[in-house]
Amino acid sequence: MAVRSSARHFLRPPVIARSCAVFLSFAFAFGCEPEAPPPQEESFEEAEVVVVDDAGVRHDFTEPPSRVVSLVPSSTEILRALGAGDLLVARTDFDTARALAELPSVGGGLHPSLEALVSARPDLVIRFAGEQDVTTPARLSERGIPHFAVRPDGVDDVRRIIRSLSQIVGTPDAGAELVDRIDSDLAEILGRVEGEPPVRVAFLMGGSPPWAAGPGTFIDELIRIAGGVNVFGDLGSLYAPVSLEEIAVRDIDVVLHPGGDATGLRVGEVPVRRVSELTQSPGPRLGEAAREIARILHPDVFR
Repeated sequence: MAVRSSARHFLRPPVIARSCAVFLSFAFAFGCEPEAPPPQEESFEEAEVVVVDDAGVRHDFTEPPSRVVSLVPSSTEILRALGAGDLLVARTDFDTARALAELPSVGGGLHPSLEALVSARPDLVIRFAGEQDVTTPARLSERGIPHFAVRPDGVDDVRRIIRSLSQIVGTPDAGAELVDRIDSDLAEILGRVEGEPPVRVAFLMGGSPPWAAGPGTFIDELIRIAGGVNVFGDLGSLYAPVSLEEIAVRDIDVVLHPGGDATGLRVGEVPVRRVSELTQSPGPRLGEAAREIARILHPDVFR
């Protein structure tokens, strides 16, 4: 696979609502001209695929990759949902799907084993865009291995990543269908809880003290879509540790907790409801995650 990356930086794309409005305005303006030929999707043979990643780096693909390692589990799920799971040649320790069990592991998504990563002979590595691991991208670049950075903080980010990865692997139609399905699921849930009294929610993860999901996270958005109010929507960061004393003064109706034992999260009579790990995955199953949360917050609506 031929791919060129440059360190040229771009502004982040506009929010999806504005993008949709612009798209629809063009569709209505030009959709009725009979002389215009129907739009044709460009193949890799006809033109390069140019995508800017979440680190602001431009990538020019002349053909789809054939050997991919995803260091971001949610992106691994996206590739499989796009029908490109056969391109994966390695996984992380956090990719636990049975279909991936036979693939060799490179360790963690951050600071993976470079030896294992290189031995998989990838022609593309999908990595997390952030300062938590600056060593891995530098060492991949030294070895001439292309790496595409993603950062799935919010729902719009997930939409953008799906579109980008679908372009890269040559399945743009599947990407558009996947985004449409997510949007349809979220709109359906939002419509069902409309008019219901909002439920005050704390989404607390592991750690001592526990970490809370704050504003700008896809979890915060899913809570609102499911008819809730994130009581930690005023945190100064996406995620932050919070003390039990802070939890006690937040007027919480329910605590949502993914994973195992939640006894340490109990504050007075506030119920703690366990949710699946799906609610922590910013990937193709956002609709399912929102529905799981909505069933807890509004059981009568989703009975």
